[in-house]
Amino acid sequence: MNHNNASNYTSRKRRFIRILFLILISIALPLHIAAMKVFTYSFSIISNNKSVSTITLSKKQDKECVVCVKERPGRLGNRMFIVASAYGLARLHSCHLYLTPEIINEMKPSFIFDLAPFLISTITFNKIVQGTSKSITRTSKDIVCQYIPELTRPNAISSGYIFELKGYWQSYLHFTKYGDDIRQLVFAATQSVIKKVSQLFIDIYELNIEYKPKFSLESHQLFKKQLAQSNWTTWIGIHIRRSDFVSIQFSSSDTYLFAAIEYYTLHYPNANFIVASDDKPYCKNLFRNRSNIFLTPESFSVDDDLITLSLCEHSILTGGTFGWWAGYLANGQVLHDNVYPSGCERREYYYPPWFLIDGNVRAHKNSSYTL
Repeated sequence: MNHNNASNYTSRKRRFIRILFLILISIALPLHIAAMKVFTYSFSIISNNKSVSTITLSKKQDKECVVCVKERPGRLGNRMFIVASAYGLARLHSCHLYLTPEIINEMKPSFIFDLAPFLISTITFNKIVQGTSKSITRTSKDIVCQYIPELTRPNAISSGYIFELKGYWQSYLHFTKYGDDIRQLVFAATQSVIKKVSQLFIDIYELNIEYKPKFSLESHQLFKKQLAQSNWTTWIGIHIRRSDFVSIQFSSSDTYLFAAIEYYTLHYPNANFIVASDDKPYCKNLFRNRSNIFLTPESFSVDDDLITLSLCEHSILTGGTFGWWAGYLANGQVLHDNVYPSGCERREYYYPPWFLIDGNVRAHKNSSYTL
């Protein structure tokens, strides 16, 4: 065999080996994938500081897990708790998230409510439920304010399960791992709401310092950042719940409110306070001689009030889940009265460690309005 023939033979041999290798790979790889029955997909979150985080979900193709909420308990604060808990559990276990259209339609006008890629439609949910070829196990949990650590362990909600949240789910520990995304992507205000509530802050600037600031209103977090960077004032949000709380003696006393205001005034001499309350006449009378305390207007909805308080740097809270969310979304220092019974098995299930609990004097119906 001459040199050329030997070279051709070697070349053909190498090509044959490569082809054989590719054939073996093409046979083995699908078998391997079929055995795993797993696919992944990713999406990116771009926050206001331009950092990008990627969430990768892994799903078994033959069976899927779903975390769902079908009931709408209580008022806004209660519903935010159960949605946040469902979001936290769905994300933790790489499950689909299903919320009824009524829940979504209630939240969407005021909040960004970006639950992608977890959220599935009613059509998709029904297909999973009604799929005759799949073995689906349904389970549910109805709680008020318990923390269930078992649910945060690996495979607590596994493929083939539909887990429904019922009740109130008023422990932040079920979603604490994803607190930043809940603030920035789920319960951040829509641009239309930001434009509305920003006018209150601008009006206060004009009234106090005769200056009309120009803000960029592109997003909730950007506007909040601009307010915090202002040298003119430190914004403190106050939530005062009375109405039903007065008769059952869960409302906070005037003593507590003024002590909390004094606390922030000492720490921030440029403090201005914005009050949201279900009893505006009481608040107007209580703060009638305070030039740095302002009430949200009558035209504001409950959602507008909550978003206004969340834009402040720090918080003074009385009781109820609405106030809790105001402090949680503001994400600053929080003073919270201790007369409110959270209903939790343990106090730390309800109050994050950065909530400072103070105050022990209950208000009464005929409380005198002293300054």
